[in-house]
Amino acid sequence: MECASLQRGSENGASKEESLAYKVMRTVWVPWQRERRLGREQERTIATRRSAWLGIGSSHAAVMRCDGGIACWGHNIRGEAPPDGVEGDFVAISAGGDHSLALRRNGNVACWGSNEFDQAPPDGVEGDFVAISAGTCHSLALRRNGSFACWGSNDDGQAPPDGVEGDFVAIAACGDHSLALRRNGNVACWGLNDDGEAPPDGVEGDFVAISAGWNHSLALRRNGSVACLGFNGFRQAPPDGVEGDFIAIVAGDYHSLALRRNGSIACWGSNDQGQAPPGGMDGDFVAIGAGMCFSVALRSDGSVACWGRNDDGEAPPAGVHGPFKTPEV
Repeated sequence: MECASLQRGSENGASKEESLAYKVMRTVWVPWQRERRLGREQERTIATRRSAWLGIGSSHAAVMRCDGGIACWGHNIRGEAPPDGVEGDFVAISAGGDHSLALRRNGNVACWGSNEFDQAPPDGVEGDFVAISAGTCHSLALRRNGSFACWGSNDDGQAPPDGVEGDFVAIAACGDHSLALRRNGNVACWGLNDDGEAPPDGVEGDFVAISAGWNHSLALRRNGSVACLGFNGFRQAPPDGVEGDFIAIVAGDYHSLALRRNGSIACWGSNDQGQAPPGGMDGDFVAIGAGMCFSVALRSDGSVACWGRNDDGEAPPAGVHGPFKTPEV
């Protein structure tokens, strides 16, 4: 009897310990993990917002005005950059090869410019979208539920007509490939992968932002460093990545930019037109953009700085005066 009593006491003690452990896990560990996950998701959202109001195409640029309309400059042969801008109540923009996209407050997408591959339907695209990205000849739009819609050229599988299901929080398109950032920080890839710019199995990591260039890709890690994939013929995508305290990235055709926490910009890759000065750019910048052979950066005061090729008026040396809308981060 005494042994049985001791055994029962031992079992009761173990049961109490298990109950206490479960209580600690339920009331402390689980909420902490959830808060940590939500914090990481918020970081990804904030990093993505930095490029939402500045759209740079191959040879044209667009920026959000304070009234919700869009100002445009540069190459406009296909109507991709109307000199008078575009009126509307927009919340995000993206510029591609010869077309532009703008996200309306109601979740629909407005399109203008070249529609040769159905990448910019004149009537726009209806949906419950929260983010957009214009590639060279294709377009992506991220739905509120984490999936995304695709339209335009799909010769290399970069824009599946049925879209892509998933729990994505950001998208990026350029050239003939597409990227999408998963909620867990990994990157999924579609389309052409001739130079390793879009690995079919994706890229694992704790990433907070992505950007697609002509045939290279960038991904920003939580620690502020940049991972690079794809063609590196002009040193635009060093295989070992780029170390730094960066908060935003952008890939041009053959050059790359990264915005530091202090507001300055690091540049690497092709600089034949002055689009990527090796010494970078000092300033109080809050968003960056890169095109074929030019670069653009939005200052905290709402003005825009430009450098690189200006054959089509895409990069006025004196910049573009605003004030334009700056990211709410």
